[in-house]
Amino acid sequence: MRSRFRAAALSLTISLAFAASSCINVDNTLGVNNIPDDFALQLQTATLRLPLQTKMLDSMQSLSSGTAILGAFRTPEFGLTTHSFATNFYHYSTKSVNLGTDRRIKQVYLTINLSSTKIMEPGQDGLPQNIHVYQMNRVVDTTYKYNCQLKDSEYDHTPIDTNGVIYTGGDTLRIWLKNTWGQKILSATQRELDSSSAFMDRFKALLFTCDPPQEGSTGGRLNVFTTSSAYVYVVFSFQPTWQAARKDTIIMLPLGENTYTQNFSTYSSKPMENPDAQEYLLVEGLGGLKAYTDPLKLKDTLDKWMAKNGYDPKKTVICKATYNIPFITDKSNVDFINSYFPASLYPFYKEKDTSGYYYYTPLEDIYSNGNNTGKANRSLSCYSGDISSQVQKLCSKERSEIASNWKKYAMWYCNVTENTTTSYYSTTSTTTYSLERTSYSVGKINGPLHANYPTLELVFAILNDQ
Repeated sequence: MRSRFRAAALSLTISLAFAASSCINVDNTLGVNNIPDDFALQLQTATLRLPLQTKMLDSMQSLSSGTAILGAFRTPEFGLTTHSFATNFYHYSTKSVNLGTDRRIKQVYLTINLSSTKIMEPGQDGLPQNIHVYQMNRVVDTTYKYNCQLKDSEYDHTPIDTNGVIYTGGDTLRIWLKNTWGQKILSATQRELDSSSAFMDRFKALLFTCDPPQEGSTGGRLNVFTTSSAYVYVVFSFQPTWQAARKDTIIMLPLGENTYTQNFSTYSSKPMENPDAQEYLLVEGLGGLKAYTDPLKLKDTLDKWMAKNGYDPKKTVICKATYNIPFITDKSNVDFINSYFPASLYPFYKEKDTSGYYYYTPLEDIYSNGNNTGKANRSLSCYSGDISSQVQKLCSKERSEIASNWKKYAMWYCNVTENTTTSYYSTTSTTTYSLERTSYSVGKINGPLHANYPTLELVFAILNDQ
């Protein structure tokens, strides 16, 4: 009796065929010649050129519940990138507050705790940076969810700080604000003092900016702050309604806690976008320049491969698809690689949420057990990730369908952040992946015209009807 493979056995056969995937060349054809041609399933391998170009994110999701990014870089590769943030502040009390009458400001200042820093050149940990604070004309809310661009109309361009502050990267950023601004805060009505939302509706948010490095210089520092532990301190005196003598007091207005912080960023690398194949590609962190795969170019590559070999797209099963992107570096400088190169490069596509906004999310393949998630192999100088289901879709769908919904199939290769949470009631943990939004990076990878070009390694099955 002659045996034939069926769909029920496909997953087992595939799992045995792919014990490992990395930048190391593995002969996945071993054993293939032992499968008779008249079987319904034939396992084969192929290596294709991965089409890559450079393209920027049009924006990025930058709304946060407690992380603020502030600073500026100028690099020889990408020019100037600036990072600012806006966060709400409000008055919070569990009971009605009576601040009497004739409130007179004495001083007002704010403090924010530093979480981490990022420098691009050695010795700039204590680099002096000029910080400014402005009054926003709006609150930070979910309409900012997928936008990292600040409009000039969204804030008053007269700073409310007292001639700025020179910040050198200490544990706490303290900024003195103008008494005239503090006096406006003291004009809050009783309703505004008793209601956080009413207070924010009137006084909006605060914007924090950093001056760029001196023209002609390179380097800079990125500061990551924790706004959930930041406060505005308003010191003033008032006339109590319950006694004759005036009283001095201080109120603390939370910044960012239980509300939103929005990070804004600008980049000078937009002119570096190039749809053509290149020998080398420069890749940038956060919302900057990315390696990008045009879905139609990849579709054409796959179609030509299948047509050349006489494969029917409807009968071609992609068992495993692994991309390998070599990168260039001085291997003797491992610290530089670890500090400045992206920790990972994994494809993100644009998804639409229930409100109609587009955001970047990694391909669903990242959640498949055992799949590579684009992490850099420092010893082999290569990024590697698995995108099997994405390649399967590109093989089986018509070109017109991909063209009409290209956002779901386009791939921006971005740094990934991983978050694992454990259930309070059990030991079950859940890992989610998202766009890294707090760390700037620079890197140089091999392009399609390089001798050691990026590849897409396929292990696939051809279903035979005979």
